[in-house]
Amino acid sequence: MQPNKKSCKSILFLTDNEIVARPLVDALAHEGFAVSVHAKTEKQLDGYAAKDVNLIIIDSSTFSLEELSTYSQIRAGYTGLLMVLIDDIDEMLQVLVFEQGVDDLLIKPVNHLLMLARTRALLRRNGYRVAPINLLLFEGLEINSGLRRATYLGQEIPLTSREFDLLWHLAKNAYTTLDRDQLYKAVLGIDYNGHDRYIDMYVARIRSKMSPYPNLSQMIKTVRGNGYLFAVEQ
Repeated sequence: MQPNKKSCKSILFLTDNEIVARPLVDALAHEGFAVSVHAKTEKQLDGYAAKDVNLIIIDSSTFSLEELSTYSQIRAGYTGLLMVLIDDIDEMLQVLVFEQGVDDLLIKPVNHLLMLARTRALLRRNGYRVAPINLLLFEGLEINSGLRRATYLGQEIPLTSREFDLLWHLAKNAYTTLDRDQLYKAVLGIDYNGHDRYIDMYVARIRSKMSPYPNLSQMIKTVRGNGYLFAVEQ
């Protein structure tokens, strides 16, 4: 799985009819989005404001003014994107929906291709673009192979050339376990002799330099008996 694809973008899908919504959820998942589905009730809606996701989609079978008021409550504590799937309502109510902080609105029945296109457009407009081939992005971590530079939220992580090579190779193959033989060949240009611990030493150094940033500290994971895995917690 490539880190700079849509698969790194998380979507919380709230619905009161999961069976009917399933084709839309499946379409999002097939596109590579990480979709979490939860039952929706008006009393629970404002409880999702703190969810750390890129996009919340609220699928409303029946629209009510009570639900309308919860959109602003979600927006008060949630800075990501908010989309509403809603039954046909007049233009004045649509205006009210947008004024509560909703980013996009689709009238049901929703064509899954249209929903995917609007989702991609929302993400593009809000900075979630596919990165160029020499740039990898992970929740604030930016690894630029052209500049041979890694930064977190704009702060440079001081890596040596070899440390950068290892981090780049792990991140380029994110969510894939790489054994020591693969890493030795890719980073050091030699076969692993089964004994030395150069890669382990470089991993320890990278982790140490990432340690001031709690969100980065667990990105390089040890897979016991196999090697290392670079992954971002969803």
